[in-house]
Amino acid sequence: MKKTLVLALISGAFMAQAQQLPLYANYFFAPQMTNPAVSGADGFSELTTMHRQQWQGMEGAPETSALVFNGALNKERIGYSVYAYTDKTDIVSRSGIYGNYAYHAQLSETSVLSFGVGAGYVNNSFDMASVRVKNLGDPFLIPANQNGTLDMTLGLNLRVADFNLGVSVPQLLNPTITYSNNYDGPVAYHLIRHYVARTQYDIKVQKDRMVLSPMVTVRAAAFVKPQVDAGLMFDMKEYGYIGAMYRSNYAATMNVGVHLTPVLSLGYAHEFSTNTYASYLGMSNEFILSYKFGDNKRNERLEAEIKRLKDKQRSSAQETEKLRSKKKPSRQKDCSFRRQALKMVAFAAMAAMQMAVTTAKTEVGTKTTAKAVLGTPATTPMQPVLSEATATKSTPTTWLLVHLDTM
Repeated sequence: MKKTLVLALISGAFMAQAQQLPLYANYFFAPQMTNPAVSGADGFSELTTMHRQQWQGMEGAPETSALVFNGALNKERIGYSVYAYTDKTDIVSRSGIYGNYAYHAQLSETSVLSFGVGAGYVNNSFDMASVRVKNLGDPFLIPANQNGTLDMTLGLNLRVADFNLGVSVPQLLNPTITYSNNYDGPVAYHLIRHYVARTQYDIKVQKDRMVLSPMVTVRAAAFVKPQVDAGLMFDMKEYGYIGAMYRSNYAATMNVGVHLTPVLSLGYAHEFSTNTYASYLGMSNEFILSYKFGDNKRNERLEAEIKRLKDKQRSSAQETEKLRSKKKPSRQKDCSFRRQALKMVAFAAMAAMQMAVTTAKTEVGTKTTAKAVLGTPATTPMQPVLSEATATKSTPTTWLLVHLDTM
């Protein structure tokens, strides 16, 4: 019995070393799980939950659930997050909770360097009731079947415009969880230090309505061959997203999700095993639900700026309308003044013409009287007499007066 159980523990330990950190297909939606430096980096509060059923149909296959809360303080300079998970593989169960803190240093208008640290507690347990034994009094079943330890995570992240590069060290303390020292050797569970590097570049399409994001993640740990994830995600912000990822020597993943509302999203990931044991391991399924709430400081500033510009534009339009309404009466006054001036000029011209006609009449009358005295005819064909009807015949001056009266 002892040899059989030790073999099972060794097998479980081997599997745990290859996958001590819980594995997710949607981890890029909650990178705070492995890198505390990205906590609060987007400026809004978000709650994310995931559930993963790995190698569906296989007895004792890994099953993982996670809950992540992420937020920001002090105008996005400080970020925080809380990450809790449970992970069960056969008789080995792990659970943990971490609190993360991040400080975001603004290097330039488009560059931010973030530092993060996380501290938490990890608990491991063995389900001895699931172990089939012939002797229920086997002393190996007597030791405590669960224990825990403190743990830490360090992280660093650099964001330059739409480019992201982050590195982190989960299980930094490299602790050992000891269950018993009553045998030839200690019964213990050893947590190994991991190294995670992740990069992502966002290509914005149609003025940020859609984003195409190629991404690469590398995981490494002692005694474990490094694993590389390479994927592509296409996010249509008004509708949903679709993506694909390949994990070296492990699996290929298809991701699809829908944005139910601007703040609520639901996603699904289906994973196909591609390694030597693919035909035995089966498929893996994972669901994710995320909800954004609270204040997004960056969006608030943007909305305030847009509102300010709209108010300024509205005010300018109102001022322009006022100026136009003021100019209209002045133009009417100017036109009225011009008409009056033209009338006065026309009246003056007409008065001058009438005066000239009167003078001409007087001169003609004088000449007629003089010639009558001398015995000459009063008129001759070569000396027409100006009559009042002739003088008041239609002239440019009278036409102007008539035209002005009709305006």
